[in-house]
Amino acid sequence: MSKKTAIINAKIAGHKELCSILINQEGLIESILSSSVSAENVVDAQGALVSPGLIDTHIHGIGGFGTDDAKVSSILGMSETLARFGVTSFIPTLYAGSVEKMAKEASVIAQAMGKEKGARILGVNLEGPFLNSEKSGAQDKDNLSLPSVEKLQTLIDASCGHVVAMTVAPELEGIESVAKFASSCGIVLLMGHTNATYSQAKKAMDMGILHATHMFNAMRAMGHKDPGVSGAVLLDDRMKCEIIADNVHVHKDLVSHVIKTKPEENVVLITDSLSPTNLGQGQFEINGFKVCLGDKGGFVDITNPKQLCGSSLTLNKAVFNVSSWGFTVEKALSLATRNPALVYGLEGFGKLEEGCVADLVIFDSAMEAKKVFIGGKMIIG
Repeated sequence: MSKKTAIINAKIAGHKELCSILINQEGLIESILSSSVSAENVVDAQGALVSPGLIDTHIHGIGGFGTDDAKVSSILGMSETLARFGVTSFIPTLYAGSVEKMAKEASVIAQAMGKEKGARILGVNLEGPFLNSEKSGAQDKDNLSLPSVEKLQTLIDASCGHVVAMTVAPELEGIESVAKFASSCGIVLLMGHTNATYSQAKKAMDMGILHATHMFNAMRAMGHKDPGVSGAVLLDDRMKCEIIADNVHVHKDLVSHVIKTKPEENVVLITDSLSPTNLGQGQFEINGFKVCLGDKGGFVDITNPKQLCGSSLTLNKAVFNVSSWGFTVEKALSLATRNPALVYGLEGFGKLEEGCVADLVIFDSAMEAKKVFIGGKMIIG
């Protein structure tokens, strides 16, 4: 039988004094106490911050592993690598491509689920193929297609029912039937890679498309006569949005504005990172594009350096950035823990409370993960 674990001398957001966290045999938080506690396994946090594990809901790869490899070993490699950065759950995200290619990649993710040695795999995130070629960015515009329930069903079947998110361009013909079907399957729909007008975006919200993919990037910009998708997301409190807090994809002051003005639970930090993330300088081929690190960060198309192709961000760094832009660490962490859990209905995740899943991280002051627990079991430290 597993033993109980206690994390003592823990700094916890919202608590003035150091606390002890008792984790039961089922890997759940049993209690949070203001005094020391005894258990079979005791871990001393030495006054460092203990947080719920980070949840990355939009990520293509890291550390040389990526979803486009269509290999179980690559998805599991992502899992192990992400844990080193304090990520305890993630949704591997597919690039847009042919339905056949995406189906193969979705199948691989399903096969990897349950075999993780690091971060938990929560399901499959489909970034396409129902995107607008006018805003394709680093997506394969030759294999984009109009919305089709049959194509979505093929991808759901390939994933063994594990599709949990899908980015669509809501202005495309046929989106109504896809939105209705996806909602019936419990799939979170996001507006992204879209050239939708303000009125089209508002209509999409009424269809249940209430989340936005990497806010401001690959979407119609805000204008004073047509606020576009960006304006619709900012102005409507129903809308949730992802945002890449690297000060490259979006200016830090605009990131701060979104966090300040949107409802507290409606902003989710993501990385949108690519497989070469954390590998340093070099040239890499990703989804048919040859990319390298840009001068200011993020990956750019070698043939068109102005074209961002994804980030080189890690989620702990995103949290650190936000906390350095005038927000409390508690607030910054909520954008990468509680909020993604709320968006994707992850009951018991993203919170440090009694009865919640003991996916926990001990962070230092630079938001580097020193010890990582998944289901109460320490896997790093």
